[in-house]
Amino acid sequence: MPKTNKLQAWSKTADYLSCGRDIDEQVETIKKYGNHGVSQVLRAGVLAAHGIPKPKDNAENCIIFGCYRPFTTPFLLRDYVHLLDLLNIDYTYLDNEQCCGFPFAMQTSEDLVEVCKEFNQGNINLSIEKGADRLVYCCIGCVHSANNSFRDNADQHVYIVDLILDELEKLKIKIPATKIGYFEGCHTFFKSQYQGVELDWGRYRSSLGQIEGVEIIDLPSKMCCKVAPEKIIEKAEKMGIEKILCPCNFCYSSLKNVADGKVQLISIPEFLIESLETNLLSE
Repeated sequence: MPKTNKLQAWSKTADYLSCGRDIDEQVETIKKYGNHGVSQVLRAGVLAAHGIPKPKDNAENCIIFGCYRPFTTPFLLRDYVHLLDLLNIDYTYLDNEQCCGFPFAMQTSEDLVEVCKEFNQGNINLSIEKGADRLVYCCIGCVHSANNSFRDNADQHVYIVDLILDELEKLKIKIPATKIGYFEGCHTFFKSQYQGVELDWGRYRSSLGQIEGVEIIDLPSKMCCKVAPEKIIEKAEKMGIEKILCPCNFCYSSLKNVADGKVQLISIPEFLIESLETNLLSE
C-alpha cells in the first residue's frame, strides 16, 4: 500500500476536527479555550461521568488526557486511571489542559513546531504548579507532539503505558491460558510527521508476553488501520484469532469501528486490569 495513501487517510480525520476552521482560527481557539474542539466544562463532565476523581493538588505524575480522548474513548481513560490506582501510582491532572498541537500535524505541512511548543509548555507550567516532575500522556498523538517539542527532555514526557509497565513488571502475573492477536500498527503517519520520536513499541509486546498464560499471535503490522481496517479484521479471522489487542489507541478505535462482532477488540489497560485482578484473586 503506497505510503501517500496511508498519510492521506489521516487528512479525513483532520477535516472532521477542523470543523471548517482554518489553521489560524484553530490556533486562536486553543489560545482562548485551551482545548482544540470542546469546552473544558464538557471535558470535566465526561471525566466525572466515567468515575475519574477530581485531581489532587499535588502529585508526582501529571496525566494529560488529550483534547479528544475523553470523548472518543473515555473508557480507555477510566481503565488507565483504575490501573494507576491498583498499582498505587501517584497522579493528578489539569483542570485546564492545553492542546498539544497534534491536530495540526494531520492537516498542514506548515511549520507549527513553535506554536505546538508554546501549547505544550503551558501544560508543563501547570504541572509544575502541582509539584509534578513528569507529564504522562494517554494519547499517542499527544506524547509524540510533546516529545517533538522537547526532544532534550524525553524522560519528562511519557506514554501512560510505560508508566504502568514500570510498576507492573515488578510483579509476577499468572492468568488462565489466553490467546490474543497482537496488532502493533504501521506507525506510518507518526514516523513521517515526528521523525526521530518513537515509543518503545517492542516493550509493550514483550511485557505482555511475560504474563504467564498468555499466547501472542502477531498480525502483520504493515497493514494500515486508517486505510483498510476491514482487511486487518479479515486477516485475524483467517488466523483463527478471536481477540485483538492494540497498543495504539488510534488503531484500537479504527478496528473497533469495523469489528462488528467478528472479533473482540481489547486495549492494553483493559487486558492488564483483567490480568492483574485475576492474578490477585488466585493468590
